[in-house]
Amino acid sequence: MAGEPSIELTGYAGEIKDFQDSSILNVSVHPGYTDKNTNQWVDKEPQFYGVRPLSNQAKDALNQVRQLKSQPNMSVKVLVNGSLSKRVSEKDGKRYENWDVAARTIAVLSAKPKAQQSQQSGFQQSQQQYQQGFQQLQQGFQQPQQQYQQPADPWSQPQDEYGNGQI
Repeated sequence: MAGEPSIELTGYAGEIKDFQDSSILNVSVHPGYTDKNTNQWVDKEPQFYGVRPLSNQAKDALNQVRQLKSQPNMSVKVLVNGSLSKRVSEKDGKRYENWDVAARTIAVLSAKPKAQQSQQSGFQQSQQQYQQGFQQLQQGFQQPQQQYQQPADPWSQPQDEYGNGQI
């Protein structure tokens, strides 16, 4: 690994391939930028990396990713730090370039269910999810009025010179 460039990337965990002596986590990175002229987000081509954990910490994190990915439709965002190398292969007359990362560290940044595909725009989906979450929050905090009583203000009650309750 000496002389190989270091890389730190944030992406989404994909398939985990297990081999006899190691495992490889496929990570996809979806770069993009905001166009200054249109103020719109522009997606660039996704990038894919084969991440091989080297340290015990990275192997433990890979097991955590494996456990999270065992749940249906789970999206797991990871942070990977390691050494980058390029592997070139040829199959059926086509040349393939693969980027591999020998990971020193892997960290799980988030894990959440994948959003359901629909015809709504991203803004509409976000707004709908916000409203649903707000309604659930309101329902969770609603209490019958007869169960809740305003606590008495201890300072409004008559007290003796030592601050003790009723005189």
